[in-house]
Amino acid sequence: MPRTSTARLPWICLLGLLVMLSGCHRTAPGTAAAPEEGGPAMAEEAAKLPGFDIRGDEPQQRGDVPFERFFVELGDAPVRGPETAPVTIVAFSDFECPYCERGHQTIQQVEREYGEKVRIAYKAYPLDFHSHAMVAALAAKSAQDQGKFWEFHDLLFRQRGLDMQRLDGYAKEAGLDMSRLHADLEALKWGSSVQRDLRQARRLGVTGTPAYFINGRHLSGAKPIEVMREVIDKELELAAGWKAKGVVPAKIYEHAIANGYREVRYAKPRRGLKPDLIYPVPIDGSPQRGSATALVTVVEFTDFECQYCVRGHETLEKLRRRYGDKLRVVYKSFPLSFHGHAFLAARAALAAGVEGKFWEFADRLYATRAKFDEDTLLGIAAELGLNPKKFKERLHSADFDAKIAADQDLGHTLGVRGTPAYFVNGRALDGAVPELEFRLVIQEELERAEAMLREGAPAAGLYERLLAPPRPTEPR
Repeated sequence: MPRTSTARLPWICLLGLLVMLSGCHRTAPGTAAAPEEGGPAMAEEAAKLPGFDIRGDEPQQRGDVPFERFFVELGDAPVRGPETAPVTIVAFSDFECPYCERGHQTIQQVEREYGEKVRIAYKAYPLDFHSHAMVAALAAKSAQDQGKFWEFHDLLFRQRGLDMQRLDGYAKEAGLDMSRLHADLEALKWGSSVQRDLRQARRLGVTGTPAYFINGRHLSGAKPIEVMREVIDKELELAAGWKAKGVVPAKIYEHAIANGYREVRYAKPRRGLKPDLIYPVPIDGSPQRGSATALVTVVEFTDFECQYCVRGHETLEKLRRRYGDKLRVVYKSFPLSFHGHAFLAARAALAAGVEGKFWEFADRLYATRAKFDEDTLLGIAAELGLNPKKFKERLHSADFDAKIAADQDLGHTLGVRGTPAYFVNGRALDGAVPELEFRLVIQEELERAEAMLREGAPAAGLYERLLAPPRPTEPR
């Protein structure tokens, strides 16, 4: 059930000025179940991208379940507390967020006061401006797989500041197998699990940390214990009524959230590329580097005179070395009007492509670190052994202008507003994002592509199939 809101979504923290005082904003003991690795469940989840919960009919609120609620599935989340607890608190959290640390202290007080009447579920929501938050979230998933999630979780929230040395120290203190942890981090073994949590949070309208859902009722920020008590006490009262009507204790949470909102939609859509959409980006006729049957295709909209594109190119080269034949890169021209030589450089690269030297020319052009002029372009052409007369003629002709304009039009249609912009099997990454962020999306796309191949899809044309919209799910 979509919920429409006119609120804006603050997601950038500028020197703390945009951070609300209660949270950071973005862009009885039980056994934690480990995230499921691979297999049908992972394939099914990957196939659901772009991640919108498509329903036929909007559910109606039942009279015995008051208050605005959200449908927050627990999925593979680690849970502390009995399944029969009448109150379930789902916490979307960031281990590097000081407000989450404060919220954790409140949750611990809730656990002490309410005992087996509450259970706590953790969901990862690492904020991109916290440099170690994503690694901490991945390490926590590894700890969950080793059956040590809550020990590691509680240690992380005892810290003052976070870095790799502290992470290792807490992992050792929690008794983790360090070789296994480091192997998991290197392989991004639990990257898809973290990404699922992030997509779920975005659908539910979470914009900062911590965010709590108490039997589906949303509380944003680190609230005082008095606020938590008020909501919990009311939920205990409601749960007692549901139990009296025949709802078994293990089904109380399911009963509470059944008709909750599945997605928040905004009346005024946010500008920019959406991370949870699959964009249909055609690639025919564009320079390509890598196998046509690669599992992952990265389409880059780039400007050779953009310093951020230079940085993005360096990241792409690292990714090509890491993933080899599994990765293909496709170039799209997107010269910005305020870069005086960018359009000429786009012409030059395409002119080099006529003689089979597009990528060699592009690599040398990026090596100038966005500092070049026409003489530089002619010099690179000479180094590559291009025909000097024909290259200069093409450079000053309009032969490639229609192609460049078509790429720019495509970019504008997709929502590209600056450079670089990337589409990984159609999934958008805006700007020169860190290598880790790139790898997390690539890892998910590898799993999605491999799942499609296992289902019998031919390798030829895989990219086009990956861009096809998922089939709507049946209404519940």
